[in-house]
Amino acid sequence: MSHIRACIRMTLLVLLSLFFIGVRVLVWPTARVSRRTDRTLRRRLLRAWGYCFAFVAGLRITVKGPPPKPPFYMVCNHLSYLDMLVLARQTGCIFVSRGDVEQWPFFGAVARSLYILFINRTDKRDTARVNKLIERTVTEGDGIVVFPESRVCCGVDIEPFKSPLLQPPIDLDMPVHYATIYYRTAEGKPVEGALCSWWRPEPFYTHLYRFLRYPGSTATIHFGEEPLRDNDRKELARRLHEAVRANFKPLRQAATAIGDDTFPIEQPMK
Repeated sequence: MSHIRACIRMTLLVLLSLFFIGVRVLVWPTARVSRRTDRTLRRRLLRAWGYCFAFVAGLRITVKGPPPKPPFYMVCNHLSYLDMLVLARQTGCIFVSRGDVEQWPFFGAVARSLYILFINRTDKRDTARVNKLIERTVTEGDGIVVFPESRVCCGVDIEPFKSPLLQPPIDLDMPVHYATIYYRTAEGKPVEGALCSWWRPEPFYTHLYRFLRYPGSTATIHFGEEPLRDNDRKELARRLHEAVRANFKPLRQAATAIGDDTFPIEQPMK
């Protein structure tokens, strides 16, 4: 039964994604007239796609605090690709994503069409290029989200924030918003540390298929009440980390066996 559920959901998600890509292609010519208008249309499409994706995938979303309105710069902890779904659904934001995502089949093309920014995290020189793109994104009216942990984490705690991508809001003299995300699964189902977070060395499609096999889970996103400012990016990173961590609830990591799936306790990747 769980495999049938996953196949049906996967098929629906592909069809929905193809539909929204088709709509995106139809409205893309507006960029030749006004990039701001095109970005506004993109935000609406992305939010609509996020709502549909969450509904089909069985992901319930609880929101605490007021989401920022574009243009904005925001940081958030990072547990899974689901984070981007949740944030896009609520804000229609753009992300700074790891560089290899651009090469993913299907999803890479979709990401490029939505103005997602890609960074090569193994090349420190790439930071300067991405910071310029972040500034352009904000000045053209969009909201952008950065994951300053610089990698997906297992959810036991929030790792210290790295500061290089915090330079744009300082240069633009704008405040930095923050949000905290965590997940919970129902009793009797695999715990969220196994089902929702995606830090283990497994393919994206493998993880998504397993997630779709189960009835669903709940994502909580807690937006900070007041954005933060600081002229020192390292101090700003420290303060943002404390603020995000204050609202975080660790993901359960206990061993769980459901059907033919076994999820042992594992140590986070270094």
